[in-house]
Amino acid sequence: MAADPLPQNAMRNPAKPAASSGSSPLFRCWQAEAVRLREAHWGPLEDRIACQTALRQEADLTARILARSEWLARHSNLQTRLNQWATSARLALAVLWLAAGLAGMGAAATALGQPQGEINLSLALLAVLGLHSLTFLIWLASYIPGIQPGTLLSRIWLWLTHKLAHGPDGALAAQAFVSLLARARAWHSALGVISHGAWTLAFLGMLPTLIVLLSTRRYTFHWETTLLSPDTFIALTHFISGWPRALGFGPPGSFDIAASVSQGPLAATVQADWSWWLIGCVLAWGLIPRLAALLICALHLRYRLNQPLIDTDLPGWLELRERLLPTHRNLGIDRPAPDTVPDHEPQTAAVPTRDQAAILGYELGAGVIWPPNGLPAMIADLGRCDSREDRNRIRRLIAQPPAHLLLVCDARLTPDRGTRSWLEELRQTCPDLQVLCLDGVPSRLPAWQELLTSLAIPLAADLPQWTAHLGLAHHG
Repeated sequence: MAADPLPQNAMRNPAKPAASSGSSPLFRCWQAEAVRLREAHWGPLEDRIACQTALRQEADLTARILARSEWLARHSNLQTRLNQWATSARLALAVLWLAAGLAGMGAAATALGQPQGEINLSLALLAVLGLHSLTFLIWLASYIPGIQPGTLLSRIWLWLTHKLAHGPDGALAAQAFVSLLARARAWHSALGVISHGAWTLAFLGMLPTLIVLLSTRRYTFHWETTLLSPDTFIALTHFISGWPRALGFGPPGSFDIAASVSQGPLAATVQADWSWWLIGCVLAWGLIPRLAALLICALHLRYRLNQPLIDTDLPGWLELRERLLPTHRNLGIDRPAPDTVPDHEPQTAAVPTRDQAAILGYELGAGVIWPPNGLPAMIADLGRCDSREDRNRIRRLIAQPPAHLLLVCDARLTPDRGTRSWLEELRQTCPDLQVLCLDGVPSRLPAWQELLTSLAIPLAADLPQWTAHLGLAHHG
């Protein structure tokens, strides 16, 4: 299967360290899951440089998977889109919770908005606690094995996020996020945070509205019925009042409860007792259970997200094991070294240090003298790079990248994809890379200049100019 190439414009940006300091562990795992799903849907990405970057991490498969995904996500613009989706998700959640708070205020106004201020206690309780009780019981039932968790509020949140995060990879970001949390057994808790957070804000909007309306208007409360006896409402009121009474919101006495079933006038103190009792029911049976459930879900979500989120046995990551954790070992010398060494290869491989400068020849013609005459002794000579074996040797030499690297190219040749890939790899590895083009053919120089400009690699005029840039003396 052909590899899916990364966008050219993404390759122009130099890579940052694999472990981005601005990325949370959850975001990095989400990013890795998005890369895994993208490769599962559309084929593998070109990841040679990404794997080389990952191999510089500690010998841990999870850390290297995260480093590889970090590089691929950044250079395919997926990281930017994940950040955009996360921003849209936060905005959608804020809008949803704000709407819930306003809905709570509306529910309170509706419950007390009866003509002439005569409040049917049964309908008032149903207006402020009915839907809440039903959805709370459904949430509790979702913990029964075999019942899939899911709420209307969570679906509204995902839909609103999708509308706000329109553009490519929006569906991929959502799928990766849900898949990651579901595999970590944290999706249920995440849904709980969304739902209980909305209901908590609804009750936080409802309670002040009730207090303001009951403080500024006169209401009369009654139990209205055609079939039930007053004793039924006395028993029902005492049953409901158990938890509110513990908070100091007790109901009127049994005589006043029975009197409330009739349409006769009640004392103002009884109406006040019913008002506080209604507020206590909303507090005890509405706000406190939702707030407690919100805290439980948030703590469980935090606990689950602190567990390992990368399952290295999943398809897509399992295949990376051999590449990111190679199992081959060095078994020693299996044949004597050759008696002669090619004239373009340094007799002793120069291993540059982090603060040292180095020079490297790339696909130079046979007539080019190497190393260049007058090369200062403090500049490490990495030799010439003309084959795949040479590239592997150079990669080993610059495992600790030099501070400055000059790549000497033969500008009589036209740069191709291999040249671009090699320059990009060196650009990712070495912080200060410059290119010196030798014997340029006028018809081919523009191609080299365009390539170097697209990769943001400076072009050195000559070796003395480069050594002078480093503050070194050229002895040629």
